[in-house]
Amino acid sequence: MARIYSSQLRTERARANRALVIATATELFCTDGWVPTTMSAVATAAGLTRQTVYQQFDGKLALLDACIDNALSAGEPVRVRELPEYRAMADGDFDSRLTAGARWLRGAHERSAVIQNVLDQAAVTDPDAAERLREREANRWDEVRFAVGLVLGTEPSDRLVDSIWSLAARSIWLRLVGDRGWSESDWETWFVDLARSSMGDESAAGH
Repeated sequence: MARIYSSQLRTERARANRALVIATATELFCTDGWVPTTMSAVATAAGLTRQTVYQQFDGKLALLDACIDNALSAGEPVRVRELPEYRAMADGDFDSRLTAGARWLRGAHERSAVIQNVLDQAAVTDPDAAERLREREANRWDEVRFAVGLVLGTEPSDRLVDSIWSLAARSIWLRLVGDRGWSESDWETWFVDLARSSMGDESAAGH
C-alpha cells in the first residue's frame, strides 16, 4: 500500500510540475520571446531544477509545442474537437453555427495567438521550428476543413477551406487586434461577415 501511495504522489508531483513549467514558460515566451527564453530561465522562474524541467520536456521546442497545445485546449486534458464550445459549431441553423465558430476562434486567438506567434518567430532562424510550423499549419488547415464542414453540414471545397484558413490566421488577428487596436468583438463581427460571404454558395448547397 505504501508503495502505491508513493507512486501516486510521484505521479501527482510530476503532473503539477508539468503544469507549472508550461504556465511559467508560456509567460516567458510571450513576454521575452523565443531566443531569451531558455530552459534554464524557465527552471529558475518556476523554482525548479533544470533536471526537473528536462524530465518533462526534452528541449525548448517541445516545451513551446506543449505551451501552444495547452493554450488551444484552454488547459483541458481533451482534444480541441471535444470541447463543448467547439462542438457548438454543429448545432442549430447556419447562422448559429457560424457565430459559434467565430466565437470559438476568437477564444482560441485570445488564448493562443501570442504564444503561437513565438513559433512563427522561432521558425525564421531555427530549421526544426520551421518544420514544426509547417506541420502545425498543415494541421490547422485540416482543422479548418473539419470546422467548416460542421458549420456547413457538408464537405467544403478546398478553395473555401483555403479562404477560411487564411481569414482565420493568427497573423491577421494580431495585426487587427494588436496593431490596429480593434476590439475582440470588432474582429468577431468582421470574421462572421467575411466568412458568411465566402461560404455563401456552399451553404446554400448544403441545405
